[in-house]
Order: sequence, then C-alpha cells, then structure tokens
Amino acid sequence: MPSTGRVSRRRASSTFPLPAETHRLRVLFLAAHGGFAGQAVPLGGGAAVCERLLAEWARTKPFEFELIGPAILGARAPSSRDLVRSSEREYARFCFAFSEAATEEVLRHDPARTAVLVNDVSEGPDFARLAAAGFRIVTIYHVDVVAYVAAIYGRGLVAPSTLVRWHARLKRTAVGRLMPRMASLVFDRQAHSLRYSQAAVVPSESMRELMLTCYADVPGERIHVVGWGNAEEPPQEDLLRQETARLRAEYDVPGDALVLITLSRISPEKGQDLLLEALAEWERRGDLPERPVWLFLCGEAAYMQGIRFERRLRELAATLRRIRVVFPGYVMGLRKSAFLAMGSAYVFPSRHESYGLTLLEALGAGLPAVCLDHHGARAVMREAFGELVPMGSRRETVERLRAAIAKLLGDEEGRARMSDAARRWAASQRFSDSAAAVARLLTGEEERAVTAPVP
Repeated sequence: MPSTGRVSRRRASSTFPLPAETHRLRVLFLAAHGGFAGQAVPLGGGAAVCERLLAEWARTKPFEFELIGPAILGARAPSSRDLVRSSEREYARFCFAFSEAATEEVLRHDPARTAVLVNDVSEGPDFARLAAAGFRIVTIYHVDVVAYVAAIYGRGLVAPSTLVRWHARLKRTAVGRLMPRMASLVFDRQAHSLRYSQAAVVPSESMRELMLTCYADVPGERIHVVGWGNAEEPPQEDLLRQETARLRAEYDVPGDALVLITLSRISPEKGQDLLLEALAEWERRGDLPERPVWLFLCGEAAYMQGIRFERRLRELAATLRRIRVVFPGYVMGLRKSAFLAMGSAYVFPSRHESYGLTLLEALGAGLPAVCLDHHGARAVMREAFGELVPMGSRRETVERLRAAIAKLLGDEEGRARMSDAARRWAASQRFSDSAAAVARLLTGEEERAVTAPVP
C-alpha cells in the first residue's frame, strides 16, 4: 500500500523520558494502528486504547516508553485511511511488513532493560525471536482473532477450538504446506503470542476462558483480565447543551422523539443489519409507540467488507416507513457526546465484540442499553441499566432484539432509573486503574506480588 504522504516517514517514535532517579525500564509499544490520534477515521478499539494508554502513562510516568507505529515503514507507511480501506490481501501485506520492521527495531534494544508491549496480534512481531532474545513481552488482545474468524467468516458453524485443532493438524501434512500465508496471521500469530508472551491481557473473563479452551498448553495464570474502563472526560454542560440543540436543529428531530443511538464502525460484525431488521419487524407488527422513533446509526464503513455492508444497511433503512434512520457518519469529541445526550437508549447489536468501549461511553452519558450477548457486552452490561439479548437463529435474534427495544422505549420511568444506574457504574470504571494494571505487568510487579512470601 503506497504512502499518501499524510504519515511522517520518520520512525513512529514518541519518547517520554523519566528523571534519572525513577525506574529505568524502557517499554517499546508496538501498535500497528498507533500514532493517528485525533484523526476522524474508524480505526477501532485497539487504536483508542493505544492513545489512551499513551496519554495516561505520559501523565503518570511509570517507565520510559516509545511508540512504534506504521510510520516505521517509511515510504511504505499507510495512512489511517489506507488501513481502513484495505482489501484482505492488502492488509495482510501490511501485517507482514509491519511485523518484520517492528521486530528488527525491538532487536536493536537491550532486553535487560527493555520490555515489549504488543497492541495487535495479527500485526504483531516475531514473538519467538523476541522471546529467544530475552525480551519480556506483554500482549494486549483487543480481539480473539480465531474467534472472530469463526464467528464472521465461519458464521458460527465451527467452534474456535475446533479451528485451532484443525489448523495444527493440517500444518503437519502436505495440504498444510499449501495453505495461504494469510492463515498464519490468524492461527500461528495468535498461538505464538500466547506461548511467548510473559503476560496476555484480555478484556473479559469469557474471552479468557475461550482462549484457555483453545490453547490448553498455555498456563491460566498467564492470561489477565483487564476491563478498560472509561477514559472519556465529560464536556462542559453548557457546550454540550448547545451542541445537542444544534444537532436537533440540523436533523429536525422532534422534541418528543424516542431516539436510538448506535456508535461503531460500519462492518458486518457490528450487526447494524440485525438492528434495522428488528426495526422493520416492529413496523410490520404495527405496535410502534405514538411518539416518533428515530435511529442515528453513527459510524463509517471500515475494513474489508465495510463499504459493501454499508450499501446493504442503506437498502434496509430505505424500507422503513415510520422509523427515521439517519447515517451521520463518523463522530467524535463534542459531536459524539451530543448524539449520546440526545439519545433515549443505546443499542449495541454486534455479533462479535471483545469489549464495549462505546457501550461504556454511552452508559457514562446515562443511556440505558440493549445489547446482543457476546464477550464485550457481558463484560460491561448489568441488569440495572439494560438488557442482554441472547443470540439464536437470525430470525430469533431479530425478534428478541425488537422485543427488548420495544420494552425499553415503552418504559419511561424504567429508563430514568437505568440512566442513573448506568452513569454511576460507568463512573466507577476508571481507565487509569486499567493502565496501572498493564504497567505492573510490564514491570513484573504483578508477578512479584503473587510469588512474594506472606510475612
């Protein structure tokens, strides 16, 4: 993928030195989607967590650290827009190129005083080489790549653990030697990341259990659950009121409208099609509330199937006659906060999600939520502020989603109670605590605390 000129050709390096008397550990933060802070591009949760960790550690200074991002590729560096518009083959080429360059960069450092934090698995380094050289490696899993492939490409017909076993057996045969090289980015890279990292960070207990099922040889104590918490600073109330009023005027939203909000990139795993089908079913039943119902489907098409999927969503939205659907595009900052403030409820219809960063933001804004039941929603949702919808067949899932939305929008007093509960709980989930937990894993403090003798 050629560079568009928007990425610096210098190495993607942001260094934060410490005073001489503090800890001398240096952390190399390998982030294939890092270094694009503030750009209005739907890079995903991994990029958001990366930028939040950088900001938090710049404030707390637990160690010296350096970001190694795509600009390490120099003239071959993709822009953020290149990344989200790549085909599968283009993205695979980027993964291999970034992995090789990042590995060589790490090997220039002294493993005795350098730890490696890996923010992306398929785009990660040569884990075996770095481990053999003596580097301490901590890997963050924003997505279980094998589980994602099983859910989205395999349509849930084969369990992730079965795919792992099949791949391991095929690799030992002549057929295995003919497998596409891209398969190694899914299966080999994830297996190596678990086996050669001193610690693995996952965002939910259910994701940890699934990984231990898939990789029985990985010690359970190596995988640590760290929910990311909420790092969003609430905007000033007067500015938020003004922006919310401006949005209502921009889209001519009636004052009594029941407003549904969803906020994510537009991609098949995010399940916006299920939401639109649920709303279409609600219209067919003929029991919509008297108040107008609006849906703001916030987000932009991204990654391999995004553009084609967005066309499908717009076709579905065009079939609705009474429910108004708006595609406002990618939103961030004050505009995003205003959409949440305008909402009556948040809908999180993802088919597969490792964590719910946008869900947590919505709860922090006081929005009760309806979510499909997956790793990400399960880690965040509570009965006090919403409903987890079990997934079944497509027809069953759509009907359950419709029923949950109708129930929530029909209970104004319940929404008010849930709003208060959501806001309180989200405020207790602090990103600073999560960043501190990852820092302890990088320095080895977590392990020393576990193995220290009881006084």
